[in-house]
Amino acid sequence: MHLTAISPTSMPPATIACDVSSDKLNLFCRELSSPGSIAEWEIANRTEAITSTLNAIHEQATARGIAALRVIVEPTGVYHKLLLRIAVSLGFQTALVDASHVKKMRSVIFGDSGKTDERDPRAIEAVAAQGRLIADRRHAEVYQLLRQWGKLYHDAEVAMIDAKSRVHRALTLLFPDFDFTTDFLYGPSGQAIVRWFGLDPHVIAEQSESRMYERLRKHSKIRRSSVTRLLTQARQTIVAVTRSRVTDLLACELAYAWEDVEFAIRRRETARTELQALYDEARTTDPRLPDTAGSAISKVALARFLGEAGPLSGYASWRQLLRMGGVNLRERKSGKYVGKTMIARTGRALFRSIINQMALPLVKRDRLYGTYYHHKTGVQKMPGKKAMTAVSRKIVKMIWGWYRSGAAFDATRVFMCQGEHQRAA
Repeated sequence: MHLTAISPTSMPPATIACDVSSDKLNLFCRELSSPGSIAEWEIANRTEAITSTLNAIHEQATARGIAALRVIVEPTGVYHKLLLRIAVSLGFQTALVDASHVKKMRSVIFGDSGKTDERDPRAIEAVAAQGRLIADRRHAEVYQLLRQWGKLYHDAEVAMIDAKSRVHRALTLLFPDFDFTTDFLYGPSGQAIVRWFGLDPHVIAEQSESRMYERLRKHSKIRRSSVTRLLTQARQTIVAVTRSRVTDLLACELAYAWEDVEFAIRRRETARTELQALYDEARTTDPRLPDTAGSAISKVALARFLGEAGPLSGYASWRQLLRMGGVNLRERKSGKYVGKTMIARTGRALFRSIINQMALPLVKRDRLYGTYYHHKTGVQKMPGKKAMTAVSRKIVKMIWGWYRSGAAFDATRVFMCQGEHQRAA
């Protein structure tokens, strides 16, 4: 049975609090409870069970004159999404609560820190009663795709870093005298060496300099001096690292790790292309989204930012953006005690990672935030990580102002307050 959308009324909606796990749901509704019967359910986290239970709850609510129902959960990553999707399709309102609030509320209600599936829905309901709700935002398809491709881009970067670590480990054991830079190793010259000789010092040491140089030059611009240096290092290594089944296995391990690096790079480039195309698509529906041409922020970075944040039109201020990503400041003061002011670190962790990656190239001395960052670290003696966080927060504010203005990127406005800009105009 498909229910029509529940019409808004002057009365607040009745709360259906739900604790979610991978296989089951525990639901509780105080408004449907009575002195002799507690309205609670334990059902499978599956489509049929959820649909039939929500339909039965709606019938009970209608019989009691309750017009509006709201399903409230704490986010679990993926396991709560089926419930909310079905609830919305049946006309229920939906919202979320912060898991840290639920944990503290359990201690308030039950007097201890114990946790059970039966306790959690009551704690969720108590948090909701205080109005501490998180909107269940449902984005347009393009924003959903931006988020998913952004996650794939991040996963590819993580996989690439892991694979490069395995390359370094195998190479250190197999070819300890190899001292070329990582730029050389993962550039055209290094790729050519891996293709023809597998970076195995025993294979390289058997080659003549001229033949090796001619072969590598067909696929890179490697210098003869680099070939001479590589041969010298290989012949030094094989004196101490003699060939054996162990070295053969290390060469195989190195080849596998190198394949993983190349696969991760290809996957990241695919995600990069998709993100750029999706950002252009998003700009057709929201023309105020910035044109990144000539700006300090790349299109890929802004696309990933947008994937985590969702439509910027849904935020009333840059402070809401900071809070969504957990970059809002949290003070600790009590009486004479004054603790450190730190960022909250709640919300979307990937959002914080993205703005940190945005900040990293911009804090060089000749870049947009170079003077600001080095004043923080050099003059104010602020720790580097704290100064980077300050830059990340400024980037969020800059993107917000850039979006709200609808104008082209103007570096002179980044450090200009609103009053100064109005006077200049």
